[in-house]
Amino acid sequence: MYELWVSVDRVLGECTGSVPMTPGTGFLVRNGRLFFSEGRPVCLYALQSMLPLFPAKERTIAESKESDWLWRVDETQCPDPKGRVIWRIEKRPLGSTKVSTGSIPQATRGDLRITVREVRGTCTSGMAPAQIALLRGSSLYLPQPFCLYALQAVLPLLPAMQRNLAPDDWMAKEKVVICPDPAGNVLLRVDRL
Repeated sequence: MYELWVSVDRVLGECTGSVPMTPGTGFLVRNGRLFFSEGRPVCLYALQSMLPLFPAKERTIAESKESDWLWRVDETQCPDPKGRVIWRIEKRPLGSTKVSTGSIPQATRGDLRITVREVRGTCTSGMAPAQIALLRGSSLYLPQPFCLYALQAVLPLLPAMQRNLAPDDWMAKEKVVICPDPAGNVLLRVDRL
């Protein structure tokens, strides 16, 4: 196993995120958990496009470097063609990177708060009730490590939940999402503030 340091290497256009990504902005992926550095946010859209790579990149794989494309992938870019934010994925020995997590800004009107409401099983990522994430515009803040699988379950819904929804839309009524791990059964609640 490896841990991954994921950081902005360069910006080829103009990042228009609510907190623009700049070179050096980074976060750690260790054992399926995300650690955001010093309370800094990461762009929701960039993160969402990168998440599928992380479980495979964390592992030692048996295929040769010549036969598996994943060995050669050490950069990815955000999906915004105007921003062209290039992120570097660096494999490091497990436990070698120190990251100090920080506080998140005070929630304001229109933000989304994602809260671990309940853990009905055994969460191997250490999720616990009352852990939170905050989405402000396109900026996602994590004040503590957060399971990437649980986060991946809720991320696709967040852009729609930020908008004014019709009263009969199921997303306007249902605010709870369950993580994909049937052993953990972590329930996340999304509240629009």
